[in-house]
Amino acid sequence: MRKVPFFVRVVGWTIVGLLLVCVVWQLGAAPPAPPKVSTFAPAEDLVAQWDFYLGRIEADLESEADYKDVAERIYKDANTIILIALALGLHDTPNKYQQYAAGMVAASQQLMDAKDYASAKAALAALKAATAEPKGDPKALGWKKLAHMAPLMQQVPLIHSRIKRSMRRFERQAASIAGDAATIAVIGEGSMYNVDETDKPDEAEKWYQYCIQMRDAAAALNRAAKAKDAKAADVALKDLAKSCDDCHTVFHPEALGKEVEE
Repeated sequence: MRKVPFFVRVVGWTIVGLLLVCVVWQLGAAPPAPPKVSTFAPAEDLVAQWDFYLGRIEADLESEADYKDVAERIYKDANTIILIALALGLHDTPNKYQQYAAGMVAASQQLMDAKDYASAKAALAALKAATAEPKGDPKALGWKKLAHMAPLMQQVPLIHSRIKRSMRRFERQAASIAGDAATIAVIGEGSMYNVDETDKPDEAEKWYQYCIQMRDAAAALNRAAKAKDAKAADVALKDLAKSCDDCHTVFHPEALGKEVEE
């Protein structure tokens, strides 16, 4: 067998190494540095959203007989409040749940992983206890993959539909619109870390772009609702819908044009 000259081998392995570095860089490109949470989701709205979802989860878990009918919604809500709790813990505005956020995240993940009524009820008890006494290490909190992508992406159109209904009574429902928009903004930020769960993890940069687009459109809707500016809210809602369609075109084309209702 003819021996390959040393310098040819060196050049060859160098090229292979560079190609591997490029592939790893593309697949492992980190999300952009997160902005201050206050720039996309006010603390008071997230506090209200935590209370709303916890109340809904508690109502859904009142009866074991009805559990099968509501288990899917509880699963989506559990994944959603993981990110709400995280955002409250990382918030640059002091809030009533900030010191409890680490425990709230852990208890929310416990509910996310619940497989039956008994484990879901135990997780609900943990959620309630989490806001009574600080647990966990707040320094360990950070934007990273904590929830699952599928239930988050299923939750967004449900919230979006609720916002559209509320827009018919904009003045009366402005606070509700602002809260729902804050939740979508948090989902936008938190979902950036789930790119590995998409069908195209090699399109990480596009995924980050669409998550930011959704986050910022929802933030604009939140601001418009709080200012009771119906015209600006309508524009922001259209931008929010466009962000979803743009993302679906690349990552989930079968979802284009579908309306979802709770």
